[in-house]
Amino acid sequence: MKANPVDSKVDNSIACIFTMMLPGLGQLLKNQTIPGIIWSLAVGGSYLINGWLGLAFHVLCILDAAFTPQQELELKVTSWTRKILMFTGLSCLVVYTCLRTALF
Repeated sequence: MKANPVDSKVDNSIACIFTMMLPGLGQLLKNQTIPGIIWSLAVGGSYLINGWLGLAFHVLCILDAAFTPQQELELKVTSWTRKILMFTGLSCLVVYTCLRTALF
């Protein structure tokens, strides 16, 4: 029987690359749900305040994804709950990006 790919550990370099694209996504891949959401909100909010501050927080988020070891699943959620959370988070990031582009 094949192992479930979701249960495998994510390499830190992969998490780092995904965090470069979307802040907090690398943490979510490493089953760090709460830190991923917090990083996403912190980096997005800091980009709204100031571009350089946002860049500094984004670099800290990338370093956190690169050097924090993967944890076991913090929240025992079903796959549907996880899919809904991921869809909601990504939708918020897309809406934020569109609003940011339209307003500034």
